[in-house]
Amino acid sequence: MTPPRWMWWPCCLLLWTACAGPEVRTPRSYSQATMDSATAGCLRNPACASQVGQDAILPWLSRATARAAQAATVMRLWEEAEVARVERVLVECAKRANFEVNERMLGPGKRTSPEVCREKVVDSNGREITRAMQLGEAKHAAALECVQRELGDMDAGRFSLEPRYLRDAKTGRTRWLDPAEVSRWLRDGLFHLLTGSIAPDVVLHALGNPLKVQRIYDFKFPCPVTNPPRWDTYPEGSPFADKPQNAVYQELLSSEQAPRLVSPNMGVE
Repeated sequence: MTPPRWMWWPCCLLLWTACAGPEVRTPRSYSQATMDSATAGCLRNPACASQVGQDAILPWLSRATARAAQAATVMRLWEEAEVARVERVLVECAKRANFEVNERMLGPGKRTSPEVCREKVVDSNGREITRAMQLGEAKHAAALECVQRELGDMDAGRFSLEPRYLRDAKTGRTRWLDPAEVSRWLRDGLFHLLTGSIAPDVVLHALGNPLKVQRIYDFKFPCPVTNPPRWDTYPEGSPFADKPQNAVYQELLSSEQAPRLVSPNMGVE
């Protein structure tokens, strides 16, 4: 039997409201220290949600619209203009790190050369390494500190520095590892739990969701700096032996674009 016409409108509204779905809770990323407060502040701001002028007439529809706006805010992705801005920051941080570390570790006005890069030094752990490795580690740390400083306030929760990912052996799916959990494993000597994990330098992702990856970047500091940057290859014994880093990053994270290198001389490539 066809229902009375007066019942059609309430049914349609109920179906529309149901489409909003349940509240989505997203994981916390490495650089998300201020994400919760920033997101909450945005959601309290009328400019972040659609204006609803029918509150008194259709209160349930207003709530559904607001919920959809909140979901859109939480899953906000990077736009091309924003990515271009980030890449300018990455290049500037690479150049700054290269200059400042050379000044500090080699002396004012001194630069790397093939002879300097081949020098043997002892690191803080007592290992004998080349000067190239020592400088590279220091420049990586300086560049990442620079990125956090330049992007942290404005883009908190939308990027991660050295996030750790691991493919689940049972499901074949990649999962993001909580930095606190990784720290516990390292502290307790459970290094085998990190076998097969990857940690790109910089990852741009959806707000609060480090598994929805848009861009991947790795800093490279060739020694001497005039050498072209290149992707490293995983060594024997690794689950990814003989594969280049960029291929493994793409395989596990399926970013929108191929992973890119960032270096002081060549920029982003």
